[in-house]
Amino acid sequence: MTSESPTAPDELHSALSAYEQGRNEEALRIARLLDDTAADPNVGVMRLRCLAAWRAGEIDEAARTALRTIEASGGDANAAAARFDVLAVSVVAAGELARFDQSIAHLKLLLPLAARAGSFTEFVRGRGTAANCFSLLGDLWAGQRLLSELVGLFQGGTPELRLEATVRTNHAAVCLQIARQALQGSDVPGRDEALEHAAASLERAREIAHQTADERIAAFANVHAAELALLRGDASAALGMLGGTVSHAERGGLWAHARQLRLLEAEALQTDGDTAGAQAQLALVGAQLEEGHEIGVRIRYHSQSQRVHTALGDPGAALAHLEQARLLAQYRQYRQARAQSRYLRTRLELEHMYRYRAGAAQGRSSRPGALPSQ
Repeated sequence: MTSESPTAPDELHSALSAYEQGRNEEALRIARLLDDTAADPNVGVMRLRCLAAWRAGEIDEAARTALRTIEASGGDANAAAARFDVLAVSVVAAGELARFDQSIAHLKLLLPLAARAGSFTEFVRGRGTAANCFSLLGDLWAGQRLLSELVGLFQGGTPELRLEATVRTNHAAVCLQIARQALQGSDVPGRDEALEHAAASLERAREIAHQTADERIAAFANVHAAELALLRGDASAALGMLGGTVSHAERGGLWAHARQLRLLEAEALQTDGDTAGAQAQLALVGAQLEEGHEIGVRIRYHSQSQRVHTALGDPGAALAHLEQARLLAQYRQYRQARAQSRYLRTRLELEHMYRYRAGAAQGRSSRPGALPSQ
């Protein structure tokens, strides 16, 4: 049995209010209590738990709660909006954990919902989620392509400013990932092109933040701008932009965001020659990082720790972090290749089946006396 009405209306109202006001830990605490003590599955409570866990950086909890919510809401026509929200979180959360089967399965459920909704907002959210999924699967260029298409939809101006800002910051983020890969491969033109695309999207996102006075949009834009400066080789400018952003994220309970900020600050400090400062930031990240958090963040943490310990003259610790980074990267690559192979094989099998049937139909229609196809 599923239900959209809360078993404890006052508590759920308090949790929703806390979530809307950015008090994510409080919202998650209440949602957990309501969910764990409910006599029957409650879609509204589970949706809130999933969203609050995601925003609070509890990625594994968000992904697991999403599975339960989708199962509980399957036959409830009134739960379509909740399903959409939870599927959008699940696609990305599962991808961050390298659970690509869940990510792709839920993307397949999400896209038809977006199409049936018939609204511009849900279309953009669906396509944006697909872009994130492709990027997490290792195809950054497919993600960039989708996000570039979405950016183009806003060129003529739109009242959906906050939606555009989300698209712009996501576009900048994937462009920065492409730039980082190009830099690692000594592809300077590729890096510069990706950084130009990122800079254009960030400039527009900052304009929107100013127009709407939305601090959250400004915060995300500033973080990406700091990484942009770092990839351009200006660590001092990056540090200037990062000042105070970590404490702001932590005050808002945005723990996943705070982890990424500390890693970025550690990289900027190390590049700027402050190895001790970088080590202090990494120690704070390491104390909070768990297996249920983003695998990409864990890889980045160990890679940066390896460089810091090398600079500090501790080869043993550096080697331990290097091995851990390699193991995690190999695991992610294995899961990416497995998922890509499985879905490529499915696509080829479907294509073969279509061609086989088309050929058989053509053969029948060419026989003497054969009836035309219906």
